Amino acid sequence: MVDPLSLTSDILTNTVTLVLPPLVWTCLFLLAFEHPAFAASIGFGRKAFWLLLPGCLLATFAILPIAPIANDLISISFGGALFPILVGSLAVRRVAPPGAHLLPRYLLFVAIEGAVMLLLVLPLAAPIVGPLAAVLAGQAEGATILLLSLVAVVTVVVASLVPTGARTAPGPGAAPEGSDRPLVFLLALTSAVLLATFAASSAIPGVGIVDTFPYFVLIPVGAGAVSVLLASRVAPHREGFALPLAFFATTFGVLLGADLLREPPLYGSGPAGIYSIGGAGVLDVVYLSGLLALGTAFYFHGRLGRSFEPVGGPASVPDPSPFGRLVRAFRDGVDGNLAGSLADSSRAGHDSARQARSLLELPTAPADRPWEGLPVPGWVVSDQANLDAAARAGSTDGREGFRAWLTARWLVSLGRDLGLRRFGTLRARSLGFVLDLLVVTVPALVVWTAIALATPGGLYGLLSSLPFNAAVYGFISLSFLYLALSETLTGRSLGKRGARLVVRDRNLQPIGLVSALLRNTTVLPALTVVGLAGALGVAFVFKAGTLSIVTIDGFPLPGGLFAVAGVLVFLVVGVGILGVIALVVIALTNERQRLGDLLAGTWVVQEASPGSEGAPPVRSGPSTPMPPPGPPPSG
Repeated sequence: MVDPLSLTSDILTNTVTLVLPPLVWTCLFLLAFEHPAFAASIGFGRKAFWLLLPGCLLATFAILPIAPIANDLISISFGGALFPILVGSLAVRRVAPPGAHLLPRYLLFVAIEGAVMLLLVLPLAAPIVGPLAAVLAGQAEGATILLLSLVAVVTVVVASLVPTGARTAPGPGAAPEGSDRPLVFLLALTSAVLLATFAASSAIPGVGIVDTFPYFVLIPVGAGAVSVLLASRVAPHREGFALPLAFFATTFGVLLGADLLREPPLYGSGPAGIYSIGGAGVLDVVYLSGLLALGTAFYFHGRLGRSFEPVGGPASVPDPSPFGRLVRAFRDGVDGNLAGSLADSSRAGHDSARQARSLLELPTAPADRPWEGLPVPGWVVSDQANLDAAARAGSTDGREGFRAWLTARWLVSLGRDLGLRRFGTLRARSLGFVLDLLVVTVPALVVWTAIALATPGGLYGLLSSLPFNAAVYGFISLSFLYLALSETLTGRSLGKRGARLVVRDRNLQPIGLVSALLRNTTVLPALTVVGLAGALGVAFVFKAGTLSIVTIDGFPLPGGLFAVAGVLVFLVVGVGILGVIALVVIALTNERQRLGDLLAGTWVVQEASPGSEGAPPVRSGPSTPMPPPGPPPSG
């Protein structure tokens, strides 16, 4: 017999599960692209968007082993947990400028609170929970929640009593910069989400942690709404900070309430396995809850009529590239905004000259003569002067606007040709990538071989063993961290050092951690192919023997040399296709960027300066003829 209530609940749950990811991604997109300056000022600019969407999708197999517990292994997913935590942490640092005190104090209190709560849910706490459960008519779950609530209240009260060394913030009515209000609110909201998540979830052996519908939706929505409604009291005149507070508190609350407090009963309850925090990736509650709270806060922030001006001062929003500004000029001209088109055409010429000077390491030119000193014909300087004069004078003549755009297009092409020689060549970048693969793969092969030799049994036993699978996931995640951290700290990995390449931002400055993580997420598919192929190759070599056919879980598979050959084909084809796609993108882009560079706004340039010995000569003009200077603007 069909239960109508159960059927309706199942339909709603499945519908919400399908609709929720695109919904929160749409909210994040609208925030980052419709209000770029506001989003950048609260830590959710375009780089955060790319890291939280395609970055998390590409990081599905990036799972970092943390520690063994009983016969299980605890790990954390990059896409499902680590990336959201990182983005939230960097955003929260903006809440109380200078922000140095808020995040460490919050993490300290949350760590203490989480440790005490963990002790209360472990079997060791039975002498404490038991008597209280007897008073509550045998409700052990209710007794545990009551004790966890007491711990949360004590944590928030202690945090409110600890002095912060507040300093007076500028602005009438503004809260002190060192005020404890954001900290206390963040702890209180985190604790509320934690308790609600713990109460609404359960641990099922063989399945994992299950969150009950509709609570896994209502909890983050409530957190986002509360954050916005109390924003004027928590951060007066900086209400926009309610958005990162809602995201961070919800992410940590769900992380602690579900993955920390509900997972212990699962450890050792069955065959050895890998338990991953955020293991469901972009479908995990840890990932979705923070974004749902952010989207809710974003919605109510707009509905309450609050400003989308940058919070806490001007935000750093990257300017478009010269070609991007050229596209903007063309779009303005099509829309009839000739003044804007002329201004963007003029700026595109200036930006292109400035970019070429930066890449060629030449000194700054006068503001009104950006091409002076560059190896270009003298009439290029005149063309830029005519373009600037047209932009200052303005025009209602569409033909004049189009002529100005054509001039700007040639100036941008000229700047591209001048600076192109500084970017890493296809050969150098291919060499650097191959060297990096060798750096990370050779030690991994040694580890996989040692595990294969130490594991008793045949092929199936090795492929299903916990250490072997952990080593495969560890290879993917540690290789990714090696690339990202080496580029953050020194600007280059060992492979790029061998190829004499360095990673820089568009101002030729060292890149930050978010940029390094973002640009290397596009390498994760190749690392996944190498990890799977390398591990399978080792397994077949040492466990399949000379058998032409091996059976895995009842399925016959080719063994021996056939298996090894198949693995090599998979490796070469997989990495080869991904490598060719990357090289094609690099060859087609104006600044020799692959997809990761385009998302992160980074360049890969040669170490040697253009003026050093052995550098290729600078060409004196563009590869295509330039149009003659246009007539001076009328009036």
